[in-house]
Amino acid sequence: MPGQPPAQGAPQFPQQPQPWQQQQTQYPYPGPPPVQQSFEPDWQQLADQREAQVRRKRLMTGLGIGVGVVVLGAGAAAVAVLSQKDTPDNKPVASPSASAPASPTGGAKPSGSGSPTKQLPPAITAEALFADQSLNIGGHNYVRKSTTTDNPCWKATGAGLGDVLTNANCSQLMRGTYFSGNTAVTVGVAVFKSETDAKKVGSGMKGQIQPLFGKDNVGEFCRNVACALTSRVEGRYVVFTVAGPISGGAGDQDPLAQSSGKELDGYFDQLLTKGA
Repeated sequence: MPGQPPAQGAPQFPQQPQPWQQQQTQYPYPGPPPVQQSFEPDWQQLADQREAQVRRKRLMTGLGIGVGVVVLGAGAAAVAVLSQKDTPDNKPVASPSASAPASPTGGAKPSGSGSPTKQLPPAITAEALFADQSLNIGGHNYVRKSTTTDNPCWKATGAGLGDVLTNANCSQLMRGTYFSGNTAVTVGVAVFKSETDAKKVGSGMKGQIQPLFGKDNVGEFCRNVACALTSRVEGRYVVFTVAGPISGGAGDQDPLAQSSGKELDGYFDQLLTKGA
């Protein structure tokens, strides 16, 4: 009957655990069972972090480029300063014959036996310009050895002179080599359409003409060494000289080479004055 204990000797059947007992067995800690955590990522937070990383990378890249430009600029300025210090005014920058920069005025015009006595034809040629086999200038005898005409003009130049002549519309460059004792001098006369073009060369002067050798028993001179140079504007012409020892040595500090270049420069300047 209900409410009475079971009869003695009757088998005992295990009672089914109540729901709250099952929970207690599975989660042996007091209180309600733990809440399951969600592991789905916070997409907005990840997007914000990614955007912040991109901004930092762009900023660092910009700063790196800016620093690089500043460093390169400083390096270039330093190289320019060192180049100016290491390259004296009477030394070459870089040219086939490594000669000193030309003087923009040349030497004084000759007088006496060195003065030209003839007049050049209107259309000047190398044959007319270098017609005399020998010249007596200032008590020095100059024997003509080789002549040539270069067209385009830049073919017989170095150290940037070719660009200067081309930009000024040089039509031809006539060269002649003279010997005086142990000194060799190449005279070059560049021809232009007008005085304005010739003056462009005078104002932007740099580089030099190449010495003329290799034929008529003229050995190499003023090649890969510093030599004495001059340049002078006369009308629609520009006169150049490059002078040095016949031995092939340097001529930039050689008094004979310096004076020989100036004497021939002055002579041909006067000759062009008569025929210009």
